[in-house]
Amino acid sequence: MAVRRITNAGNRKIVGKFASLKMRRTVSWESQIERDYLYLLEFDTEVLFYLEQPFRIRYLRSNKVHYYTPDFLVRRKEKKQIIEVKPDAQVKKEENDLLFRTIAPICQQQGYEFLVVTDSMIRASSYLNNIKLLYRYARIPIPAHYQVKCYEFFKTETVVTLGDLIQFFESQGISRRVIYGFIYQRILETDLSFPINLNSAITLSKALILQNKE
Repeated sequence: MAVRRITNAGNRKIVGKFASLKMRRTVSWESQIERDYLYLLEFDTEVLFYLEQPFRIRYLRSNKVHYYTPDFLVRRKEKKQIIEVKPDAQVKKEENDLLFRTIAPICQQQGYEFLVVTDSMIRASSYLNNIKLLYRYARIPIPAHYQVKCYEFFKTETVVTLGDLIQFFESQGISRRVIYGFIYQRILETDLSFPINLNSAITLSKALILQNKE
């Protein structure tokens, strides 16, 4: 549970709620950059758990006690992270630079990696927009016989365009939305660093190919 309630009372901050599939609850965010970061956390298979405003960190500055509340705690398969989400323009400000240099070793002592994530990192290339698109279809039920049809199709095809795959699925009475669900669930793969369109190259997941060979 977050240690403080996220609100825009008294200022002009844009705050909101994010319906998280991974956490199975509503996650609060207090900037549009944080909201966009949540999409990346949701899609990242290395992320097992995350929590907004997780706890307060006590530190001393000029012999005075101060407290810092991180934006996110992220538990990955191999490590735990304390994440601060900031616009690029604010990261290099003297006050923030001093804060981050103070907080980083405290986090390290407690077994956490401290990481500042900026808007340019979150919104690099077309990756974020693609994840936002796919997330719309993350909840679509995918019956087993849809997966069977997909596997059968790729027995004779290695790489196809999204347009060709849509044509095949719709000829089988299956909505194109299922394809986006397949990509989100990593049953199908495409290069997400480029915008998804009808010419996007689609392949069966390498992990599934290896699994079927075994």
